[in-house]
Amino acid sequence: MSLGQIILQTFVNGVMSSMVLILIASGLCLIFGIMRVVNFAHGEFYMLGGFGAWLLFGQQLLPIESSVLRYVVAVMITMMVVALMGILVERYLFRPFRGDIRATIIVGTGVMYILQATTLVGFGIRDKAFGSPFSGAVRISGVSISQERLAVVIFGAIFTTIMYFFIQKTKLGLSMRAVAQDEEAASLQGINISKTFSLAMGIGIAMAAAGGALMAPIYYVNPYMGVEPIMKAFVVIILGGMGSLPGTVIGGFIVGFIESFASTFISPHVALMIVFLLLIVVLIVRPGGIFGRE
Repeated sequence: MSLGQIILQTFVNGVMSSMVLILIASGLCLIFGIMRVVNFAHGEFYMLGGFGAWLLFGQQLLPIESSVLRYVVAVMITMMVVALMGILVERYLFRPFRGDIRATIIVGTGVMYILQATTLVGFGIRDKAFGSPFSGAVRISGVSISQERLAVVIFGAIFTTIMYFFIQKTKLGLSMRAVAQDEEAASLQGINISKTFSLAMGIGIAMAAAGGALMAPIYYVNPYMGVEPIMKAFVVIILGGMGSLPGTVIGGFIVGFIESFASTFISPHVALMIVFLLLIVVLIVRPGGIFGRE
């Protein structure tokens, strides 16, 4: 394979990594932007998305003949079920500590360990793998790109775009933006703050679950699969600016491409080091992030 083909292949891998990071980080960004909650359990909802896809699609629990349709339905059901779990967590665990960021960090950490331990007891520690419904590859300029990776990019772009237009164009989305800007003023205008928080939590968690469900056929599923992605997701939203969705998208592409190219031409360990060095530099030069406020 020539250098040009290697670069193209690395670029495609970077796009895929970026889209998954954007899915996870956009949900994390939404939750923080609306609720001012730092959800340390976000990676575990990503993990639950992977297990949901493994159960519904990998174990063939859905009576649908078409493998592609069965997978799409499995992803959608997984997103809804995990989102409902997130809403329950917000209602009964996060809501009593509304406004106290330190308390929500502690609660989120506790939820993280509870979900990890519960999944470990229920499914064991061994990695679980299953095949993707998207087989074959597409050749571009002599480079073979698997259809399963293209599917991740396409679905990731669709989910992110839907969330963006929901927040920007719908009445509920406008209510969420109003709460993010001024909670008290939004309440005086008749917006139900508690329902808005539940909606933000549900959407944010659904995005994390989508990321886990999309990546599960490519890699594997285990109770600790959400640890590394959530670390990178925090880097993404800090780089882009806490609470800024455009910043999250830019930060996701920056981290995704750095990880892809550095892993290919140097090593995965060095790639992670470069990402965190970049984070330190950005925090020194612009503490609020790329699109954040000083």
